[in-house]
Parts: sequence; structure tokens; C-alpha cells
Amino acid sequence: MADINPHKIPQDLAQDLKETHNLDQHSQKQMQANKKLLITIGVALVLLITVWIWKSIEISNVRGKAERDHQALKEQAIKGIVTLKEEQLKLLTIPYVWAVRTEMMKGNINQINLYALDLIKEKNFQRIAIANDSGVIVSSTDKKDEGKPFTSIGEVAALTNNDTMVENTGDSVLIVTSPIMGFNKRLGTLFFKYAVQLPDLK
Repeated sequence: MADINPHKIPQDLAQDLKETHNLDQHSQKQMQANKKLLITIGVALVLLITVWIWKSIEISNVRGKAERDHQALKEQAIKGIVTLKEEQLKLLTIPYVWAVRTEMMKGNINQINLYALDLIKEKNFQRIAIANDSGVIVSSTDKKDEGKPFTSIGEVAALTNNDTMVENTGDSVLIVTSPIMGFNKRLGTLFFKYAVQLPDLK
């Protein structure tokens, strides 16, 4: 039977306790390392989500500004086209009124009708009418207008206004009125209704 060394038992026990203590410390260090790793991953995820949200908002803002800028340019282009057409119609009324005045002074309504029928063939003209000095329509491309008061198609102010006027009634429809003057009195009033053709600006 082997002899038991009484001094060896405490040494073995101390060694076991030391190893156990070392294992506990290693486990704690490992847990702390894992905890730090999880925190780092969590912070990284939060940062990524924050950046993603910020970029999404930034892209949305840029897209919104681009759409607003595009709409503003579109409206500006349409306004420019309509303004140009208004000036062209004003210029057109000058020779047209001269021609109509000559025929009105002769009492030649048939020739005035022919002028209107020729012009209405041009694209976008919707109505051409002439009222006499009493405000009664004597010539129109819509024959149902004839004999009716001018106010059935236009504003009463146009019957006394001495300037060529252009009114945009909406949807780019222009109403042009102009006085037809004789040598010493007003002979009547010219009326144009014209629809401006706008390009498809997308």
C-alpha cells in the first residue's frame, strides 16, 4: 500500500483551485469580449440605419426639388408660348380690321363673311365674329350668333373699348376684341376666339 504524503494533498488542492480560478477569469474575459462585440455590432447597426434614413430623406428632398423645378420650367414655357401668341393675334387684328372696315363702309357683309371663312380654316381659330355699332352680331363663323347681341359671346366692355384687348379665359383659350373705326365714328367690334396649342411638356 502506497504511502500518502500529507504535504502533497494541500498542494494538489491549491493547484486545482488555481486552475479553476484561471478558468473563471478566462470565462469572464470571454464574456466581456462577447459583450463588447455585441455592443459594437449594435452601434454599427444603429449608425447604418441612421445613415440609410438620412440618405432616403436626402434623396426624397432632391427628387422633390427636381420635380418642383421641372414644374416651374414647364409653367414658364407655357406662359411664354401664350404671351407670344397673344402678341401675334394683336398684330393679326390690324390688317384684318382694315379689310373689314372697308367692307363695312360699303355695307358688304358677304365679303366680311368670306374673310372670316378663310381665317377660320387656320388651325386653332374657334370663332370669328363682327358686331355692328349697335352691338348686334352681323357676321359670325357660327351662324347661330348672327342677330344676337355681342354680349352673348363677349364682354359688354369690348363694345366701347378703343384698344385691342386679349383675354386668357383659362385652358389657354384667348379672346381677342378690337374696335372697327370709321373716319369719324365706330363701325363695330371684332371678336376672335383662339385656342393656343401647347406642346406636351413632360
